[in-house]
Amino acid sequence: MKIQKDYEKWIQTNYEEWNKNGKCSDAVALNEAVRKNSDIKEDYFDTANPQFFTGDLDSKLVLVHLNPKRDNNWGCKNSFSDFEAYMQHHKKFGYEHYGEKSERIHKSPFDMKQIRFLSPFEVLPFNGEKYHDLEIVLDNKLQLELIPFGSPNFEYKKVGINNIKTYMEILLDVISSKERKYIIFCGKVFSELLDKGLFQEKRKQGFSEQLVKKDETFTKINYQVINIKIKYNNKTICAAIAPQFAMQGCPIDKYGEMVKKYYGKFD
Repeated sequence: MKIQKDYEKWIQTNYEEWNKNGKCSDAVALNEAVRKNSDIKEDYFDTANPQFFTGDLDSKLVLVHLNPKRDNNWGCKNSFSDFEAYMQHHKKFGYEHYGEKSERIHKSPFDMKQIRFLSPFEVLPFNGEKYHDLEIVLDNKLQLELIPFGSPNFEYKKVGINNIKTYMEILLDVISSKERKYIIFCGKVFSELLDKGLFQEKRKQGFSEQLVKKDETFTKINYQVINIKIKYNNKTICAAIAPQFAMQGCPIDKYGEMVKKYYGKFD
């Protein structure tokens, strides 16, 4: 499909710039725009080693995050032999780290969290075996990064809505290029971003309730699911925002059940 080819061509352009010049011009331009929009004087985003996605670009299950979280001393040297190796690394990230031929030394509580959150959706073929499920949760879903350049944090007001809009449009192009069953925006910021006039036609429906914790008591706060319909390029994209996905102490398995329960429901 043309949209996916365009997306991969964009990724390749950034990769080749990184490989040749040590930095991506898109990241350089974004940092310049951020400096104009805020009191930030240094680079806000990494200018090298972009991460656009991990997993299956055709997957029916899509999770969207803001950007790769990295500290300021992230290594930027290109260790990939070519663009194909770079793409395979991101398509088969789970296999490389958790597959039978891997050393299985990669430790990520976040990956385990994803299994617990996504199990209720009954889309991915989990079987209860740790490394099998870790490989599956990374390689069989599609994880998209709104901004492919890493940073220690993401304050969208400093980045600027207008600077984000182009990246949101690219992301929606990719999402709408295939049939998807579940599209989940992970984090409170997405509720604010999608409400800031980026799209003229949209509809939202929120649900809120307490969740049961491991000790069988209820959470003190109410957790939310926000369903959204976006009119974009003559298509309607139905998705859900999970505002508390990244919250510490969240009973993530119950939150997954809640998102599944309310997904796609509108009054």
